[in-house]
Amino acid sequence: MKRNDVLLMAVAWAGLIVGAAAWAHAPVIDESVFVDGLRANERERVLYIWTRDADGEESDFLSVVDVDPESPTYGTIISRAETGSSGNEAHHFGYTRDAQRIFGGGLFSNRLFIYDVRTDARRPRLVRTVNLDVTGYSGPHTLYAVPDGMLIAMLGQLDGDGPSGIIKVDDEGRFVEAYPAQAGHDGAPIYMYDLGVKPEMNLMVSSSWAHPDHARLPGGVPSEHTGSEVVVWDWTTKRIRQVETLDRAPLEVRWLHGPGAEASGGFINCASGGTVWYWEDADGDGSLEFYRVLRLERGAVPADLRISYDNRFLYVTLWGQDRVQQYDISDRRRPRLVSEASVPQPNMMKLSPDSKRLYVTNSMLSTVDGEVEFGVWLIHTGPDGMRLDAAFSPDFMGLPTGPAGPHDMLLK
Repeated sequence: MKRNDVLLMAVAWAGLIVGAAAWAHAPVIDESVFVDGLRANERERVLYIWTRDADGEESDFLSVVDVDPESPTYGTIISRAETGSSGNEAHHFGYTRDAQRIFGGGLFSNRLFIYDVRTDARRPRLVRTVNLDVTGYSGPHTLYAVPDGMLIAMLGQLDGDGPSGIIKVDDEGRFVEAYPAQAGHDGAPIYMYDLGVKPEMNLMVSSSWAHPDHARLPGGVPSEHTGSEVVVWDWTTKRIRQVETLDRAPLEVRWLHGPGAEASGGFINCASGGTVWYWEDADGDGSLEFYRVLRLERGAVPADLRISYDNRFLYVTLWGQDRVQQYDISDRRRPRLVSEASVPQPNMMKLSPDSKRLYVTNSMLSTVDGEVEFGVWLIHTGPDGMRLDAAFSPDFMGLPTGPAGPHDMLLK
């Protein structure tokens, strides 16, 4: 082997080692890979929950639950930071890159609520409310922090129809630009829901759900008005590289964790189709291949997915069957069921930095929740399966303003 080849190989291996070391200390408190926060060896102390008032008459709010087992208020709601308005449909939220603020979206009101969680983490403070009408889009769903602001997946146009898109705002919530922005765009994405970025592969994946008008329909979105496309973007240019058709309502975009070649894939759940898909860059050319890896029972409605931070396990909520499932994904294309836990209408999940605690909420949407007892559940997880923690039960039914529906979660 020539000397230059040896030097190049040494440099390559050094890069891989540095990358792996950096990932071992990567933040794990937000779906955005750019957010700085808790590390794998840190214990979460508070759980933030974006919460809607159940009857829509009072203010929606940011809930704070004490999750420090040494605290006398462990497992209880210790504070609420109201939006100051009702009917927003508090749905999804996300940290800014420095994790000092939380941006929360009003799915039905088209408002953006910005909270300070730096001054007092246990008592967030609303600092700004932004009307997103200026963007030309409505229905803010996923909020994903990037180095110079926040990307927001928008369900559609101001008139409640499509097409959908992604907008970018700065750290003060001011509109910057929208994607796709190129002239003569072919119309994709028709629908929007979630997004996830893999910067080392220069890729972003977005998913599909429904337009704003259909999202508000009582009883849920009719199947014929849900999307089935997954869009692969060039992360740097924001140009669309690939459009793939899966089953109906491909929702949560979950890349495998880490920068290595073994983490160049991800999973997505098709809620209306009752399936889970896996994608990967099999040829290393940036073109993703998609495989249906789970076909669930009729009526299961897989609502959310989470991947353990060591990429060993996949967690799936079956909203239609009151179950949370754990799969071994050592063989990515053949997930193996390990364990199940019972939760009424389980929806969103949040995994602790060490992957040992899984928090689960059960409010999906005001139009479909029905007569369910709202709450947040804690499931202890590990290689041997899952165990529900009966002692952890924050009260979302007996609040002064009445029952409230907890949806998305963040840890601090």
